[in-house]
Amino acid sequence: METSEAYRSVRGRMIDMARAADPATPVPACPEWTVRELLAHVTGVAADVVAGRLDGVGTQPWVNAQLAARSTRTVEALAAEWAESGPQVDEICAALGDSIAQLVFDTVTHEQDLRQAVGEPGGRDGALDIALRWVSEAWAAQPEADGALRLSAGATDVVLGDGPPTATLTLLPFEALRALTGRRSLDQLRAYDWDGDPEPWLPSFTWGPFRPADSPIAEG
Repeated sequence: METSEAYRSVRGRMIDMARAADPATPVPACPEWTVRELLAHVTGVAADVVAGRLDGVGTQPWVNAQLAARSTRTVEALAAEWAESGPQVDEICAALGDSIAQLVFDTVTHEQDLRQAVGEPGGRDGALDIALRWVSEAWAAQPEADGALRLSAGATDVVLGDGPPTATLTLLPFEALRALTGRRSLDQLRAYDWDGDPEPWLPSFTWGPFRPADSPIAEG
């Protein structure tokens, strides 16, 4: 699946789910957000990409500005805005390919946040594969001094650290995406399929803007 197809597919699914949901539904994976606010963020990202407003991309002030600009808009208004800007983003994705995979990663992550909030599992297709490939490579690029950890998740196989791995974590791709993005608690991380002691490696799941969830997040 190409990035443009992935982004277009995820956008359509998210718009449909958000329109069908109570806009005030809390999003457990994003504790400060409701369904409406999650939609405001992904809609704001699309608008910023089209307008070239990328200074501070991914930072909290950048996200806060998106939410503030849309604080009074309904889900229907947000959906209409994203449906209008989305095809322009599709064209950007088609032109840039894998170099814009971070955008697919962010959108897929929030699709799964939305699905968890409304109790509608799904979306585990090629778009998720693109998202996992991007985030796993970013995660594996962290500096790590003591040994190496191998993460194996379907077609994704990366090593964090240098030298022969001292532990291997084997996951389904969906679980790997959620684990690498702070959507699993420490107890959930420990309960995974580890070949080796997980404890020395749990700190590696606090990285970038991500940290393990305070409590378990259940998903179908």
